[in-house]
Formats: sequence, structure tokens, C-alpha cells
Amino acid sequence: MSERRKLIVFSIVFWVAVNFASLSMFSDEVSRWVRFIGTAFFFITATLHKPFSWKLFFILLLFSICDFSLIYFENPIFNALTFISRGAAFVIVGSIGAKKIKQLKINSLELFIGAVLVAINLVLLFELESMISLKHAEELYSPGFYAFAFIAILTTIIAVSYSNRYSNLKSIFYMCAVLWMIFSDMTYFIGYYLDFPEFYYADHAFNILGSGFLMLYAATTNKKENYIDIDVKI
Repeated sequence: MSERRKLIVFSIVFWVAVNFASLSMFSDEVSRWVRFIGTAFFFITATLHKPFSWKLFFILLLFSICDFSLIYFENPIFNALTFISRGAAFVIVGSIGAKKIKQLKINSLELFIGAVLVAINLVLLFELESMISLKHAEELYSPGFYAFAFIAILTTIIAVSYSNRYSNLKSIFYMCAVLWMIFSDMTYFIGYYLDFPEFYYADHAFNILGSGFLMLYAATTNKKENYIDIDVKI
């Protein structure tokens, strides 16, 4: 493992530990600030990354804006900004994977996996709707929430497809980064909308892992990727 990747792994462990400590010892407001500071750290790291990547820069900038807005999530303006900035970040993340796979033939395994992922996410979304408390109903039914959910599902399918088609560590880091961010969103929604604060621990951990694995993706040598053409009959 290169020195750069070792530093990123150490940063992930450090910020997960700091976030856990803030959740266990301080108020919700303080823990939200700590979450933002952790994401901002990876954003600053992205600005120093060599070679510099504009996509990585904007992704982590948008994630930082999202986490700052999350501090004031109860305010309608910041609530909308949270979904807009995170959705925009997923669009850029998805464009990275889409560029890798756009000229390749979609096989039956990927179609099956994509259909399963869409089904699972839709079921979870409907379950969340049915369990939501009245005080959060207006927030959940906002167009921004559903637009974000669609973008997140599409980005997940792209990430899994990218990882399935290529056999290197870089594609695995990419897929993990997307999945960690999706898991972060899911656990945050459970913690906030369903009033299970214990899920904030998973949310904060996945959020740091998502930013960290994006950095690991960027720090991994961009060697020629080998496409695995596997057409599985289902």
C-alpha cells in the first residue's frame, strides 16, 4: 500500500473515532458540526491531491455543502439545499462510472442486479413513507427528496456495473465509495425520520468511509483497466 493510501486509511479511522466520540459525549448540534468538519477535511485533502481532479474537488465540495446544510436541516431552505447538493454530488460521481461503461454492452447479470437494486430501494422508500411521523411528512414528500432518491438509485446501479465490468482495485474503491454514501443516507433517514438516534453512529461512519474511499479511488494508480465480458444467462 502506498504512503498516500496509508494516510487516507489513517484519516478514515481517525475521523470515524472523532465522530463516534462526538455522538456519545456531545449534543446533536455538536455532532453535526463534527460530521461537517470531517467531510471538509477530505475536501481540503482533495484540493491538495496530485494530479488535481476537478470532479473529485466538486464532489467533496458538494458533500461539504450538504453536511453544512445538515446542521440546519430543520430550516426549509437548508433542508432543500441538503438534497440538492448531495444529489448534484451523486450526479458527478455517477458520471465517472458512466464514462467507463457507456461504450460497453450491458449483460444479463447487470440487468438483473440493476432490477434488484431498484426494487430494494423502492421497497425501502415506500417503507420509510409508511413509518414516517406526521411532523416530518412535509419534508419527506418534497420533490427534492424523490429526485435525490432516483439519482442515488441510478448512481448505485452505475457503481455496481462499473465494478462488475472491471477487475481492479480502483473500481472496487469507486463502488464502495458509492455504497458507503448510500448507506449513510439510509441510516440518517432512519435515525432522523424514524427517531432512532442509534443509527447516527452508522450514518457518521458510512459518511466518512464514503469520502475516504473517494480519496482512495483518486489515489489509486490509473492503470489500464481490464474489462471482463461475462454474459451470464438468467
